Amino acid sequence: MRSMLYIPVICVNVETCKRVKGWAALFLYTFTRLHVYTSWHICTILLTTLLATSCNFLSDVEPSDQLSVEEVFQTANDLEAALAGAYDGVQNGSLLGRNTVLFADLMTNNADYRSGAFLNVANLQMDPTDFYAENLWSQGYKTINHLNAILAALGPVAAQDASLTAEDAARIEGEALFLRGVIYFELARLFCQPIGSGKYQDLGLPLMLAPVLTAEQLQFPARSTVAETYARATADIETASALLPGTSAQGRANRYAAIAYLARIAFQQEDYAAAAALAGEIIDSGNYMLAPTPDAFFVHEGSSEEIWAILASASDEIEGGGLSSVYHPSGPNEAFLSDDLKKNGYEAIVPPKQLAVLQGAGYVAVDFRYAPPLISHDTTRTNKYENGWIENEDDAPIARLAEFLLMRAEALARTEGINEESIALLNQVRGRSLRVVDSLWQAVPDGSALLLYQAEDFEDEAALIDAIILERRVELAFEGNYLHDLMRRKAPARGLPYDDERLRLPIPQREVDANPNLVQNEGY
Repeated sequence: MRSMLYIPVICVNVETCKRVKGWAALFLYTFTRLHVYTSWHICTILLTTLLATSCNFLSDVEPSDQLSVEEVFQTANDLEAALAGAYDGVQNGSLLGRNTVLFADLMTNNADYRSGAFLNVANLQMDPTDFYAENLWSQGYKTINHLNAILAALGPVAAQDASLTAEDAARIEGEALFLRGVIYFELARLFCQPIGSGKYQDLGLPLMLAPVLTAEQLQFPARSTVAETYARATADIETASALLPGTSAQGRANRYAAIAYLARIAFQQEDYAAAAALAGEIIDSGNYMLAPTPDAFFVHEGSSEEIWAILASASDEIEGGGLSSVYHPSGPNEAFLSDDLKKNGYEAIVPPKQLAVLQGAGYVAVDFRYAPPLISHDTTRTNKYENGWIENEDDAPIARLAEFLLMRAEALARTEGINEESIALLNQVRGRSLRVVDSLWQAVPDGSALLLYQAEDFEDEAALIDAIILERRVELAFEGNYLHDLMRRKAPARGLPYDDERLRLPIPQREVDANPNLVQNEGY
């Protein structure tokens, strides 16, 4: 039986707010006292307001369940405010601000999670009532509905507000499509079977492409296939890449953030030729360069290595808590470097042949990724999220250059075998992090060359690919990559087959109860 939910809604009289204080944005929710059979995130749009605080939302309110986009969005300023609200939705800790990044490490052998709110996630003991799976799903779809409303309003606003330039309209459309595509992709990777596993016709996500603003617009969509979900995300982001500018303010989408996600989608589907080409566009753009040391990217947020990040600050913290709430030693959760990551990651980064040369000369290799300040002195905690957890001021890194150097390296190795460019790209990341010291811990001049690879170091292309995969695990640890790398390679995780249902999040039970067309994941 579907649950009957009571939806309290306030519709803001925009003109009243404008008269009170300049201009005001939109509304809080889109229904007025509707008793409907549905799940709450699909029924509400939750457009976040960027309003002057003196605007009284309760004044001059006319209850209505017949709200149109033309009534909600009237000016270019309304669209800009709504877009800022969409970024707030994506920034939420339940979405890209924390959980989409966090879950991929908690669910694998990277993080040793000992206590805290995410214990069921880390132990793969979630059920359909799991709070965090439910919040991830609902925050994703609330934000998608928000973005759909912006996209639907672009035409009407352009027709009535001459201040909306064609350039701004294209940018707003591009940002909205980009964010929608990103959300579908990130949700698909956590709730659906891996697409590169031959499960293209398995259950994907419900695809919502039009806003729900009235009771008559309520939708009860069935789940698409995995292939259709990926196609939707790809189409949105491809369109966005042509609309977005080449550069943008920090935290906002631009063309290269879109290309980064297209590269990830291709990589996840094992389309290595496309992934190599797309990663190459980012590298060749000249817009990005590696930070001088591995920790610099995290300490100096907004560095030259950053392609896109979810921003956080004391004045704009991540709602619900950011990554520092899990990884920072003072936080309420206890996530440690796992023994597996230490033994089969950091401590394996120097292969036996190189290690023998170092030992013969009385030298020692130092990996800046496995030493302070990037991890704690006792090598138990990551310091990638070094700001105190209470303020939640750490940015969530979503895409940075090092990932795409290693992506292109692996993709080329898979399509061309052992090749000089793959080795050079691998060495570029490796050379930034590794140093050689003598018995007195003094740097050996040009010693890092002993740790760089040559073509003759690899017996075959599989050996080169394995070296790149290992570098990816170490370089990108605690940045939300490891689970997806394992799924792409059909590798086991936590001793489970890659397609085990426990490596998928459950569809929230209240969503299944509310929507008769929504099918639960197997095993739940």
